[in-house]
Amino acid sequence: MWIIIACIIINAFIGVIFKFFTKYKIDNLQAIIVNYFVCVVTGAIVNGGSPIPPQLSQQNWFPYALFLGVVFIIVFNLMALTVQYFGIMISTVFQKMSMIAPTLLAILWYHEAGGWMKWVGIILACLSILLLSYQRSEQSTLSRQRLYILFPILTFLGSCIIDSTLYYIEKEGYVTEGNMGFVSTLFLFAGISGLLIFILQSFKTKPNIQWKNIIGGIALGIPNFFSIYLLLLALQQGFDGSVVFPINNIGILVTATILGIIIFHERMTKPKLIGFGFAVLAIILIAFTS
Repeated sequence: MWIIIACIIINAFIGVIFKFFTKYKIDNLQAIIVNYFVCVVTGAIVNGGSPIPPQLSQQNWFPYALFLGVVFIIVFNLMALTVQYFGIMISTVFQKMSMIAPTLLAILWYHEAGGWMKWVGIILACLSILLLSYQRSEQSTLSRQRLYILFPILTFLGSCIIDSTLYYIEKEGYVTEGNMGFVSTLFLFAGISGLLIFILQSFKTKPNIQWKNIIGGIALGIPNFFSIYLLLLALQQGFDGSVVFPINNIGILVTATILGIIIFHERMTKPKLIGFGFAVLAIILIAFTS
């Protein structure tokens, strides 16, 4: 359980780091690319040597690492577009709702325990995400162009793919003991994919590379590595996927809410208070029916 707690805290601090990105006007794409390569370096330090296997293409998890590396960058850009056109609230809701996919996969496909208490917990978890992410907005999404509605929908689907794929490869035994090689290779492919996007964009607009973007990427990269590594470790400690993903996602929102109040003095509205209560109850119901 301590692994899950550490994973939640680290993920919550990633949200805090992104808050500072906005404050210091750090370029998200540049920072996220640096972040991925820092993840690889972090993996090398933790591993005590190069974490990338010499015969990479022969690893049974190779296609999944390549696939997820590309998806990571795509989903990141979709999240950025969702924030731009719909705001942080809708972006957060659609991203965190992705916990439904691996949870249902765990219950329906792998026949993990799914009693009525767990189902109630899952429903409360979804409600808590909506309430904790709720904020008033004077702009109506009804006036948006129809094409824009694809951004949050694709963000949700992309996040579902990431969470479900991570759960699947662990459940099928493609990775063991966190598999440093898989995690590091995943981030390497994500970094390369981001770098290709950056190069393509540079043909249209001259990039303005600044040190603050690099520093921001370094600050993000270290906790980002452990957020994935610890998640896989938690799954390999015997915890059901239908327990890990809901608790992880709801825990991140709850912890981020607390950090937001303490560090950024954010207001705790009535919907968020109710959502906080739902989240705590959901965690209890899901955890005690595993």
